[in-house]
Amino acid sequence: MATTPNPAAVQTFVVIATIRDDANMAEFASLRDDEHRQLEALQSQGRIGAHHVAPARRTVFLEVMATDEEKVVGTLATLPFSKFFDLDIYATSTQP
Repeated sequence: MATTPNPAAVQTFVVIATIRDDANMAEFASLRDDEHRQLEALQSQGRIGAHHVAPARRTVFLEVMATDEEKVVGTLATLPFSKFFDLDIYATSTQP
């Protein structure tokens, strides 16, 4: 039995990730290179698309491709920075 999801079932989600006020910023900074490597790996796998940072607002905007919100959370959990963020996840749709 195939475990690869049907490409038609994959959809795009927009994730707004905001750094928590209690985040340890020294630890955050120490994980920066690991975060960038993992983002590159996920982008090469087609699991993450656009990645935008708004540093003044302590917010990151991510485009995540997955079959459902649970898979989005699973993808984001692989990022070293994930423990520092509160997430808002939005399923998107394409307009005809």
